Amino acid sequence: MEDYRPREIFKPFSLDTIPEDIQRIAELELHERVEEIPKCLDVLRGMLEREEDLTPCLDDSFLLMFLRARKFDCQAAFNLIKSYYMAPVTYPSMFKNFTPRSCMNVINASLHYFLPYRNVDGCAILLSRFGQWDPRALTCDELLRFNIMCNEMAIKNPVTQICGITTIADMKDFSWSHLLQIQISDVRCFVNTLQDCLPIRHKTIHIINHSSIFSVLFTLVKPLLTEKVKNRIYFHDDVSSLHKHISQEILPESLGGRLADAPNQDFYNSLLNNDESFVARRNFGYLSRRHLSI
Repeated sequence: MEDYRPREIFKPFSLDTIPEDIQRIAELELHERVEEIPKCLDVLRGMLEREEDLTPCLDDSFLLMFLRARKFDCQAAFNLIKSYYMAPVTYPSMFKNFTPRSCMNVINASLHYFLPYRNVDGCAILLSRFGQWDPRALTCDELLRFNIMCNEMAIKNPVTQICGITTIADMKDFSWSHLLQIQISDVRCFVNTLQDCLPIRHKTIHIINHSSIFSVLFTLVKPLLTEKVKNRIYFHDDVSSLHKHISQEILPESLGGRLADAPNQDFYNSLLNNDESFVARRNFGYLSRRHLSI
């Protein structure tokens, strides 16, 4: 199993240069034109510089994430950046200690990580094992904070910015002991941040091994979702149904795949090596408003 490699059509998650086929996706789906990027960056940068009370990051790579997420509509990208910076003001507890090294207990539990290979459409695949969460060891707040952190790390990659993220939520063994530890305020923060505040293209969400107990949770979550996201959620009664969307070649054994059933340590290492970038995040945003929310 250690020597197994999927076919070359499945690009590695770590791919951080844009090959020709991915560039074509950017052009067709995001209306990206390489020659027009500098102009869009200048327009967006000017809008941010005029925003009162905001101390934004103005790096090209940062701004480009938001332009891609909003198909190079500068006004929409500007609004998304404002939402991104308002999230720590609106949800201060979720963004407290928002660094990978403060989440070592979640990392050691191997509950959230990106799979080593991308789907055939280039999507990065986030595996979240919510059913394996031990509420005695981790709070719901810690679990959701780390999930947001994983997503934010992934979208630093230009291929992921273009192709988006597919999420697999494995709810095996999800029980009342889990449900009773979940606060609706934490769920609302989690959903709103991922859905409305981060520059992510949410392509599909696959929920597998779900039970009637999970259905209770989903009843609470569903009203918080946009119609667009709702239409991209798939429920699977078995792994064969999941395999119609994601090849067995890039799934772990526990999901009927051919890869070793082990966390992607390379992703965790990359996350920890970028700890300083998460620390630096605190230097930007609506700083005066953030102090008022503490």
